[in-house]
Amino acid sequence: MAKRVFTDEERAVYREKMLDAGFDLLKKYGMTHMSVAKITEAAGIGVSTFYNFFPSKEAYVYEVIKYRRKIIPNLMNLALNGKEKAGPDEARAYLRLMIDEKYSVFPSLTPEDEKKLLEMLPEQARPNLQREQAIGTEFMKWLDGVRPDINIAVVANLIKIYVLGAEGREILHEVVYEETMERMRDVIIYEIFGKIK
Repeated sequence: MAKRVFTDEERAVYREKMLDAGFDLLKKYGMTHMSVAKITEAAGIGVSTFYNFFPSKEAYVYEVIKYRRKIIPNLMNLALNGKEKAGPDEARAYLRLMIDEKYSVFPSLTPEDEKKLLEMLPEQARPNLQREQAIGTEFMKWLDGVRPDINIAVVANLIKIYVLGAEGREILHEVVYEETMERMRDVIIYEIFGKIK
């Protein structure tokens, strides 16, 4: 059977439906137990339609992660709480939102999911210092009082470790999980601002 040909407008609508559905599905099932059938059912499309848009479930999950990055300005606005620029307190609030299950896909992934994404999509998921430094530089525009000797690559790595902590929560000691994550936020804040509150 030939693949259906979609208009650009139809493609945009279907793609948006699938990506919108992805966040709730990841939260409910995680990447391992989220099937293409569940994705298409949630988006109200047929399974064969899925493959008109994504070559695999892993490619889809990667696109959901990218799609969810669009809400970063919204999270930053929440953290800013009416201010124009973020200082250490607002940056700390943003870091909390970054791993909050209401907003972030990261608590729904596992370290195994990350590994599988890297194996299946090495070019997209592999760390890219140039890309991450560009993202970090853009992020720093939201901040006030950034230390002059900031090493954006170190900050990017620390944030990745922080996110991996949220993803691997089940292997950490639950009784000190919140304290551990707060200390990770301290380290990131120090690397950005040179001071900890």
